[in-house]
Amino acid sequence: MRAITFYPLEGLPEVRCGDDLAELLLRALSPLCPVPGDILVVTHKIVSKAEGAVRTLEEIRPTTQAEAIAVRTEKDPRQVQAILDCSSHVWACERGIVMAERPDGWVCANAGVDASNAGGDGRLVLLPDDCDAIARRLGLALAEHLGMELPVIICDTHGRALRNGAVGVCVGCYGLETMRRYRGSADRDGRMLMHTSEAVADEVAAGATLVMGQGSEGVPAVLVRGCGLAFAKSGSEDLKRSEEQRLYTIKPECCKMSI
Repeated sequence: MRAITFYPLEGLPEVRCGDDLAELLLRALSPLCPVPGDILVVTHKIVSKAEGAVRTLEEIRPTTQAEAIAVRTEKDPRQVQAILDCSSHVWACERGIVMAERPDGWVCANAGVDASNAGGDGRLVLLPDDCDAIARRLGLALAEHLGMELPVIICDTHGRALRNGAVGVCVGCYGLETMRRYRGSADRDGRMLMHTSEAVADEVAAGATLVMGQGSEGVPAVLVRGCGLAFAKSGSEDLKRSEEQRLYTIKPECCKMSI
């Protein structure tokens, strides 16, 4: 059995717009001496801050649509407007949550807009528009300096439709296949597997998120060693379900809207 180790990156400063994130990560990686096969998992929060994907409530003017959803969800209308601005569809507005589909294809609570660890009151951190492109840019920059490939996963925490609690998931990556497919292979009883696929990028992200924490821990990046995943120049597209494949339906009273 393979042992997998998760190393928190220590000493990263508060990231601000325009910071060279690759350079900051390289400094924090130096004591860990990355080796081939390692994977770097980075929370989207520091990516968003470096990319300038941050808004302040005072700059946002809510529309009538945002005001209506705010009443239903008991949210600040300005925060709702930020969610709408990051959405292509809103599927449901219930229990203080806006379930939204983003232009990049992710379906998630509040379109990935988050006020926690945003750098101060009245600030919102947005999920970047193309996390795969950012992961690729980071991976190539790190590889140039390290002299070896270092796959990058950008993670966020998402809730689950049928289980309590949030877990870390991959919202962007470069350098590994996100899925491990078992179709056509046999289990230990010789039974042929027909549909089994394992979302390994999500599993790595979840393990790293356990090290990062969700509160004041201040660990925005984790180096993962021992996964044994081959390098591949691919992104996160395989993790996204098409609307036709989704395992739920929209109730008539839910507010499916095009934005």
